[in-house]
Amino acid sequence: MKLKALLLTSLLFTTAFPSFASIQIMGTRVIFNAKDKEQAIRVNNVGNTPSLVQVWLDSRAESGVADKEDLPFVITPPMARVNEGKGKTFRIFQTQDTVNKYPKDRESVLWVNFLDIPPEEASLQDKNLLNLAFRTRLKFFYRPAGLKGDEIKAGENLKWSMANNADGYTYTCENNSPFHVSFSRLVIKGDDKTLINGDMVAPFSKKTFSFKTKNKTAKPVLEYTFITDLGAYVDKQF
Repeated sequence: MKLKALLLTSLLFTTAFPSFASIQIMGTRVIFNAKDKEQAIRVNNVGNTPSLVQVWLDSRAESGVADKEDLPFVITPPMARVNEGKGKTFRIFQTQDTVNKYPKDRESVLWVNFLDIPPEEASLQDKNLLNLAFRTRLKFFYRPAGLKGDEIKAGENLKWSMANNADGYTYTCENNSPFHVSFSRLVIKGDDKTLINGDMVAPFSKKTFSFKTKNKTAKPVLEYTFITDLGAYVDKQF
């Protein structure tokens, strides 16, 4: 119950007050290949006070409070104190159940959660104040052996189709690769009001994006940016 209360607090305040979070995560995603024994994630405390950092995995795309899941990975340590100006490495290990848990013809996505819990000042312990915690999530991609291609080719070979509708355009993206393609943005060229920040299309699937605009043209151009394993941004047009 206590954990869920902390998680709920993080959900309520991460967006509203991001500048107060003191934990900096090194990296934008985790790629775990089937042949890997482990993957390491480094966090640094760039704040002025110690923080208690809790790390866990879940399979929910939504950022709500999740119940404990039986996933074939172990994180060590699951919680650690990180002093100001210092860092800590968290390690993720796979278990023997991993190979049978996920499809072998495509990668699977989970989310790594980092809960940054600041210390409670002794001088404020008797006051009716809320001690805020902040949560950050990274995508965690598990890749079985033998997948053909890579995430860059997947992003470059997307198939798009466009349809006009009464209040704008509808674009359908078809991903025929075994990799997820993550977008940092999608926008109709010349119309910033149509901007979609962040999305993802799963392997061997289609996804539709709707853009409402009052500035329709005969030949609209869709601009989109996808993200590579290393966190690089690749700009494309359709």
